[in-house]
Amino acid sequence: MNARSRADLDAFRRAWRVRLSERVRFELFVGPVPSDGLTASAKADAFAVRNGFQPIGFNWELLDPEADIDAPRSAFGTMVEAVQRDLSNPSHDWLDAKNARLCARQFLDAFAPAALTVLTNHLNGLWWPISDAADEWSFVALDDDAIALWLMAA
Repeated sequence: MNARSRADLDAFRRAWRVRLSERVRFELFVGPVPSDGLTASAKADAFAVRNGFQPIGFNWELLDPEADIDAPRSAFGTMVEAVQRDLSNPSHDWLDAKNARLCARQFLDAFAPAALTVLTNHLNGLWWPISDAADEWSFVALDDDAIALWLMAA
């Protein structure tokens, strides 16, 4: 894993841990990408299991890291949505729009754009748990050098 990815993800953790932990269990796991030859979902599962979570197989949803915020399956838009509304009660605001965008952008910018893959366990009101939390939303992002699992659980 390259030092830049690690430093950027550490900076993300420092910048957002306190704010996000006010409403959810915030966890960020970072490491080297699991073995080549695996699909993105298999890499996400392997990394989740390595960090004590359940695999969800084909239920990882592939997001588009290059799509505009309002596009279907936009990684940026989905992350903004995840932190802009309260996880347990989506009718209530959490982060304001500006901070939600800053949070999502800082996470995504920790990875090489040309090689970035982003998956989530939560899309369009459906979710597949990796933990035993009542509500959760997780993202796995990976490029050629690093993988990160960002979990928010209520």
